[in-house]
Amino acid sequence: MIQVWQWFQAVLPALVALALVLIPFLVIQPSKAQDEQQLLLVLGLKPWAPVLGLLCVIFSLLQSRRIRRWPAYLLSVLTVVFAGLGYVNVFEIMFHRIDEAQFVVAADAIVDGDDMLLTVKLGGESRAYPVRMLAYHHLVNDRVSGVPIVATY
Repeated sequence: MIQVWQWFQAVLPALVALALVLIPFLVIQPSKAQDEQQLLLVLGLKPWAPVLGLLCVIFSLLQSRRIRRWPAYLLSVLTVVFAGLGYVNVFEIMFHRIDEAQFVVAADAIVDGDDMLLTVKLGGESRAYPVRMLAYHHLVNDRVSGVPIVATY
């Protein structure tokens, strides 16, 4: 009979590998106020995610070989998938540029009193980019008075 401890050791690598993928998505919420310590955790964890993921895979494969039951093999497959996702740059997925910005007339704009704006005036035409939006997308490709610009923050 397989002991509970062996199953715990089989499940743990999959959970750790999954956590390496989920933590950045759960912590980084650009449209909300960010906690500095949580952001530092995510940014510090990111370079280590591939190494930790590989260790999880190795440990999981060793455990599934030791247990020799199909659920253990399934956990190893899940660990490999989660560890593979750890190689994905979450920030590139979450922060994507805007290529075709849409604007409203200033009188119709809904702007919080605390919102900061990045403004551009060129050739009699003006644009305002909310910093909160720029913090999420990072880049806005736009044209002001026919001149191509890139607004960034």
